[in-house]
Amino acid sequence: MRIKLKTKIWLTVLTIVLMFSFFSLYYFPAQQEIIMKKNFNTEAQNLANTIALGVKIAFTLENFEGIKTAMSFVKDDPRLIFVNLKEIDTIWNNNQSKYTLQDTLFATFPENPNPGVAQTAHAGRDTIIKVSEFTTNTMTGVIELCFSTESIIKGKKQIRTTSLIVSSVVFIIGILIGFWLARNISIPVLALRDAADKVGEGDLTQRVNNKSGDEIGDLARAFNKMVADLAKAREELRKANLNLASTNEALQETVADLKSAQEQLIQAEKMASLGQLTAGIAHELNNPINFVTANIQPLKEDMADILTVIRRYEKAIIEKGIEHEFSEVEQFKQDARIDLTMKEVNNLLKGIEDGAKRTSEIVKGLRNFSRMDQNVFRKANLNESLESTLTLLYNSYKERIKIVKNYGDIPEVDCFPGQVNQVFMNVLSNAIQAIREDGTIVIKTWRENDLVKVSIKDSGYGMSEEVRKKIFDPFFTTKEVGKGTGLGLSISFGIIQKHNGEIKVISKPGEGTEFIIIIPIFQKSTA
Repeated sequence: MRIKLKTKIWLTVLTIVLMFSFFSLYYFPAQQEIIMKKNFNTEAQNLANTIALGVKIAFTLENFEGIKTAMSFVKDDPRLIFVNLKEIDTIWNNNQSKYTLQDTLFATFPENPNPGVAQTAHAGRDTIIKVSEFTTNTMTGVIELCFSTESIIKGKKQIRTTSLIVSSVVFIIGILIGFWLARNISIPVLALRDAADKVGEGDLTQRVNNKSGDEIGDLARAFNKMVADLAKAREELRKANLNLASTNEALQETVADLKSAQEQLIQAEKMASLGQLTAGIAHELNNPINFVTANIQPLKEDMADILTVIRRYEKAIIEKGIEHEFSEVEQFKQDARIDLTMKEVNNLLKGIEDGAKRTSEIVKGLRNFSRMDQNVFRKANLNESLESTLTLLYNSYKERIKIVKNYGDIPEVDCFPGQVNQVFMNVLSNAIQAIREDGTIVIKTWRENDLVKVSIKDSGYGMSEEVRKKIFDPFFTTKEVGKGTGLGLSISFGIIQKHNGEIKVISKPGEGTEFIIIIPIFQKSTA
């Protein structure tokens, strides 16, 4: 059980007061009564011995007046009740075989014609009787001295009254001391406790008002100083935390910029390497494709000549009427189904021609897309850049996405063609991926004052305003893990900024997304 400090103080004070009251009301009066009775008994016995000695001397001298004088020795003592002089008589039986001792009252003081009445009168009162024997030649006697104990009773009552007064005074003083201790010890300590609890909860404005010069006052001043120092330390810590947070934020921004720069550098290096590789492949493919393309037409002409010769042979055979001589040839033609073969040859030649043209277009697109950027802006046609990008992305959208091209009559712009192609590649790739099934992508280019604008609008699922605000942030992506790095649009944004241009995004959930890329026609400086 928890006992409060105030309760402990009161218990201590009450215990001391009760102990003092016990000793003052019971123990000390009882001891005083014992001492008074002892002294009274001793004094009475001495008086009895003194009177007995005086009576003995008077009897020895046969001075009977002296007996009276000796017995009246204590006549002025207010405590005296009576003094008896008794003779011890020996009474024998008739045959003188047994005897008994009997006290016979010889004299008494104060004088009483009937001494037995005096003894009877005081029999029920608080008295002390002392006896002193003496022996002379003439008699053996006893002095019986009787004193009243009223003085002892009065003294005991006086002691108890005094003790009660003293105990009451002490009790009142104890109560005052208890209040004083509670006020000067308990209340300040409780105030310190409450203030410490509030400080523990974070309130550092707490102060203890105690101006006393004792240890509690010193403790209060030490507590106030501690709280002030703690508040000062907290303020310094808060400022340090703010500085640390600011530094940490700046550091995080620096790290993010470094990561972004590193990823862009890696991406640029990859694109440069890919450009070199693509340029080499395109160069190596260009010669055999040109050879195939150049020889398709002569081959078609040669096949036409061969077919003409065969038809003339057939005509001459019919005109000469010699079909029977060529019956085996005619049978072979029927078995070989020469008509289907000739049709198939024509189809093969047409397929080779179309494939060669398609391959030539792809090689041209690779060459255009992989053009290496120098440290100066170069002229480039954005329509051709878009076509090259679409050629490379053909397999990702064929048979499910319709490409609508609204190319305007736009001039060539100063740019880094390879980087612009990378922007188109990123935007078109996102547009294709945004269309889950069948859909449409509308590409529009036009000139507006000294700017060329390119709009790429898809019919995909669109995006929310919250996502739209974050799409250019590095590493932000809504794609599944492993399907996107979150750097494509961030890099594209940086490329267009480097061209002093702008990218706008218009999108709503379920209504598709439109990217508007704006590039100045003329650049004022080199990169």
